[in-house]
Amino acid sequence: MSSDSPAAALPDRLPGQPPSGYLDAVGGQPLTDATRRAWLAAADQAWSDPARLHHAGRRAGLVLDTARQSIATSLRIDRDEAYWTSSGPTAVATALQGLLRNGGRVAASGVESLAVLSPAKSLAAEVDLIAVDRHGRIDLDDLDRALADQPAVLAVQAANPEVGTRQPLAQVHERAQRAGVPLLVHAVQVIGRDPVPDHWDVLAASARDWAGPAGVGVLAVRRHLAWTPEENPDRGWVGGFPDIPAAVAAATALEQLLPLSEVEAERHRGLTHLIRDQLPVIVDGVQVVGTPEDRLPHIVTFTCAGVMGETVVDELARRGYSVASGSACTSDVRMPSQVLAAMGIAADASVRVSLPLGCTEETVYGFLAVLPEAVRAARSTLA
Repeated sequence: MSSDSPAAALPDRLPGQPPSGYLDAVGGQPLTDATRRAWLAAADQAWSDPARLHHAGRRAGLVLDTARQSIATSLRIDRDEAYWTSSGPTAVATALQGLLRNGGRVAASGVESLAVLSPAKSLAAEVDLIAVDRHGRIDLDDLDRALADQPAVLAVQAANPEVGTRQPLAQVHERAQRAGVPLLVHAVQVIGRDPVPDHWDVLAASARDWAGPAGVGVLAVRRHLAWTPEENPDRGWVGGFPDIPAAVAAATALEQLLPLSEVEAERHRGLTHLIRDQLPVIVDGVQVVGTPEDRLPHIVTFTCAGVMGETVVDELARRGYSVASGSACTSDVRMPSQVLAAMGIAADASVRVSLPLGCTEETVYGFLAVLPEAVRAARSTLA
């Protein structure tokens, strides 16, 4: 590739080295060598109960406290505002449990992920879905309508992980503060890709988004908030026995990524602009969804007329390229994406490309080269 192509050079010391053809960062990313070493070192040192007063317990507690301080520093908060959980969805559910101990309603944007909507529907008396525009951005007038009804919690994602559209968090938070309603922000796919959000009362994130271990979530709670989880945090870990090696690995991965994230985001922005520009040229009947500019740098989602997204995913996999469909599926039932439905897009499914950290331009150009053939093959199965 030429030196003036969209992604001419990888940043020095870039975390992660995904397999060639891998374009599903939302689905996970490989651990870095430094993260793996940190995990192993913590497993050797911090195997005892951090609540114990003997030497091994104190050492484990010190390791866990240090990881908690590291993640708090990365998120620009105080250590006692940072908590660990066993996953990103668990962080969301724990946040909602602590905010809804006395019951009440939840107001949420219509494009929240199921990680938010599922626990909200089980915990709240009612979930009020707020309208979004055709790009997936929240309707501020409808937000005002929802806040006027005084929900117990407002849930608005930092950006949509299916189509990449960012939400106007500063405006959302200002309105929530005026109404006296705490704002829960699910920062899925944001940390390490965009600047760390500032406008929130509760923030939930998953370490796998920044190439940390999958079984770690991070929950940040402003100290002024009346948040009472069902279980008391054990040295900052909420729910179950602390997985100290995983916490250390998550903190290490984020420390490693943040100094490089701006350069990597700009590189990915060039590559996703290329994909967005080329898709309508190389494939008939393509609709690229989400806002063209105010979006996460590494996500592109599109629909194809006359074909199911899952079929395109399968055809691409046969050609060595890993992408995802935006629809929610089980083995027996296929459901259209609730995100696309909220955006007013009539589609049974979508195809999402999400660039992992360290993704090469060769992988992107290769994907564009095989996509027309993959779509033709997918359409032929429905002919």
